[in-house]
Amino acid sequence: MTFSIVIPTKNRPKELLRLFIAIINQTRLPDQVIIVDQSNPKNVIKKTIISKAKKVNLELNYLHNEKINGLVQAKDYSISYNQCDYISFFDDDILIEKDYFLFIERAFKSFPGMIGANGVITNMPKKNGFKSFIFKLTHFGIFKDNRPKTIRSLNLDSDNPKNVNVLSGGLSTWKKQVFEKVNFDTKNKFHSYEDIEFSIRVEKIFPGTMFIIPKARLSHHHASLNRQSLLLRTQNDVIEVWMLFKKNKNFNFLGLDFLILILGLFFNSIFLNFRYRNLKFIKNFFSGFILGLNKNIIRK
Repeated sequence: MTFSIVIPTKNRPKELLRLFIAIINQTRLPDQVIIVDQSNPKNVIKKTIISKAKKVNLELNYLHNEKINGLVQAKDYSISYNQCDYISFFDDDILIEKDYFLFIERAFKSFPGMIGANGVITNMPKKNGFKSFIFKLTHFGIFKDNRPKTIRSLNLDSDNPKNVNVLSGGLSTWKKQVFEKVNFDTKNKFHSYEDIEFSIRVEKIFPGTMFIIPKARLSHHHASLNRQSLLLRTQNDVIEVWMLFKKNKNFNFLGLDFLILILGLFFNSIFLNFRYRNLKFIKNFFSGFILGLNKNIIRK
C-alpha cells in the first residue's frame, strides 16, 4: 500500500515549507510528494524543498508551471505523475499531525471498501446551534452535506471511520481507481464548491464509500493570499449553486433544494450587509444570481 501527496500551491512559500516539514516528520512517510507550484519565480522554493526531500530519501516531483490556472486544474495536472495506490490532496495552508498517515494507512487496511477519506480538522470554528440548524435546513437534495453533523458526533479516540457523503477537497485521500472513472472538472471553473461537485459524482459511482477518520488529525491555517474576499464569495457561491443545479439536473425535490439554498444565500447577503454596512453584499448576490442563471455548463 503506497501513498502520494499532492500539494497545489501559489505564492505561499512559507505555508508550503511548513507543510512539507510536517510531511517529512511523519511517523509513516508518504512514498511520493507531488508539488504543483503556480507561483511567480520569486516565490518558488524548489531548491529548498528538493534538499529536504533528499535528506529523507523521499520521491519528489516539483512541478513549477505558471500557466496552470487554479486549484482544480492543478489537481488534474498532478494525476499523471502519481505512482501510488492512494493520492492525498492538501491545501498548502494545512498542517498535519505527525501520526496522520499512520492512521490513514491503518484505516484503509482495516476498511478496504473505503474509496476516499478525510481527517479531522482540530481548529475548526464551532457553529452555534442556530447556524447548524440553518445549514441543515438549506442543504438537502443534491446539496446535502452531512459532514457537520457527522463531525459533531465523532468519537475522536475511535478507530472506526464515519461515513459522509462529501469530502473536503483540501484534505482528501482517494484510491487511485477513483480517477479511472471520475475526473476533475477543469472546464466549468468551480471554486468554493469544487469538492462538493467532485463528491457528488464519486457518490453516484461509488456510493457509501467516503469516510472521516477520527484519529487522522490536522489543522487548517487559512492563509489570506489567493482566497476570495467575502464580497466576491457572496457572488461566486450563488453562481456555483446554479452550476451544481444545472450540471446535475436533479428534480427529485422539484427544484426546492435549489430554491431553499438560494434563499438562504440571499438572507446571508442581507445579514452581511448589516454586519459590514455594505450594500455591495446584496448587489453581489443579485449579480451572482444573474450570472449563474445565464451561465452555460460545459459537459465533457
